[in-house]
Amino acid sequence: MERGDLRVRVVEGGVPGGVVLVLVHGYPDDARVWDGVAARLQRRYWVVRVDVRGAGGSGAPRRRDGYRVAEVVGDLVAVGRGYSGVHLVGHDWGAVIGWAAVARHPEVFRSFVSISGPDLGHVRDWVRRNWWRRPVRVVGTLARSWYVAGFLVPGLAEGVWRVAGRWIGGLRELVNGLGLYRANLGAGAEARRVSVPVHQVELVKDPFVGPGHLEAAERWTDELSRSRLVAGHWAPRTHPEQVARVIEDFVEGRRSQRVVVVTGGASGIGRATALRFARDGAFVVVLDVDLEGAERTAAEAGGVGYRLDVTDGAATHALAREVVERHGVPDVVMANAGVAVAGAFLDTSEEDWRRVVDVNLWGVVHTLRAFAPYLVERGQGGNLVVTASAAGYLPMATLPAYSTTKAAVLMLAQCLDAELRKHRIRVSAICPGVVDTNIAATTRFAGSDDAEQERKRKKAAKMYRLRGYSADRAADEVVRAVREGRVVVPVTPEARFVQVANRIAPSLVRFLGRFT
Repeated sequence: MERGDLRVRVVEGGVPGGVVLVLVHGYPDDARVWDGVAARLQRRYWVVRVDVRGAGGSGAPRRRDGYRVAEVVGDLVAVGRGYSGVHLVGHDWGAVIGWAAVARHPEVFRSFVSISGPDLGHVRDWVRRNWWRRPVRVVGTLARSWYVAGFLVPGLAEGVWRVAGRWIGGLRELVNGLGLYRANLGAGAEARRVSVPVHQVELVKDPFVGPGHLEAAERWTDELSRSRLVAGHWAPRTHPEQVARVIEDFVEGRRSQRVVVVTGGASGIGRATALRFARDGAFVVVLDVDLEGAERTAAEAGGVGYRLDVTDGAATHALAREVVERHGVPDVVMANAGVAVAGAFLDTSEEDWRRVVDVNLWGVVHTLRAFAPYLVERGQGGNLVVTASAAGYLPMATLPAYSTTKAAVLMLAQCLDAELRKHRIRVSAICPGVVDTNIAATTRFAGSDDAEQERKRKKAAKMYRLRGYSADRAADEVVRAVREGRVVVPVTPEARFVQVANRIAPSLVRFLGRFT
């Protein structure tokens, strides 16, 4: 294909008249990085591979401006206009360019799969919004691009590549591709909204692109889904079958590839988390002793609901088998089901203790024992989430039973994280403070008659409402913890304060607990 005085090499093959997929490579590759992926996709689709300017069989611009994203987007648009309804797939710089292409030309591209390449404008916006609020996270995200500084120094990278190129090959792509960095980084990229469906592939072992880069796209996309692949940055070369399968699933409308299981999902944080994962494109399995509530949440999330009493170990294992058989091994399992018992130790009965231990501790144990072996056997990593509480590390005179169970699952999560990391399974303990859910309405206040209990429930519910920290905000923290692989996750300012205070002034925490 000719673009002005520049030749752009295009490689085509597959099923004539089939759905068209355009694959765009990154730096320092050429179209051959897609060989394994294309071999599978060509059994069903018409696959078009494009050599980016300066790479493979394409010509190299004479000036640096020829490598600007807008110019390369023009190449892709010219390719896309030769077909009707193109699905775009990009890796590395191919994905960076792809973001701009689908944002500016939704009439050409029907959808977009992004692999290890964020939109420069989205990232710039994300850094600006998070710099003061989460500086450590921002610095960690930017640090993944440590090598870029060397690429921007004229002559430095060229000299290194000319020496190294004797052994690693691809000298033309190594040197020419530097133009992509020098023409586009620091150019004040503008964030643009993307209206076509987008699917991000999160590569768990990628040292260059992390959760922050993926998160940057969320506020700029109308329809975004995401899946995880336990692979490094060059997954199209190292894991072609898995990458091809992700692309197929997305193009065929199977966009809920990620499976998320949430117990206690009929209400509160469980319900909000199920809906939050569903907005990210996950297929959500909602479990709750309240079947009607579970099905209501599942219907809103586009998932499925089942009745489960987590205190029944045999039933939990049986349902786990059914979920795996029907929906696949889950990527995320959240053991969230819980009950609250308030009242002094001397006022709580043995029945009170058995109930809270059976649900809050044994329920978590049953859930994790039922699902974790499937994640280990699959060998693709995953996340287990336990809903603990700030009460698990704040000793309160009024919550001995509840706090004891939450402290137990907090420790369980930390032990399990240490055990399962070798399987690339991360375990997070969510520790909310005061979150506005319906837990107050179902709390048992030990030592109180019916009238007193109702009065205390109304008072507690009012306090939770006035606090104003919603379950949706807590759900955002759950999703963020899963992405970042954090272990102990305090939610709400008071939960974070107590966590820090326990380290520097534990006697103060115990003192405060006498009055809460």
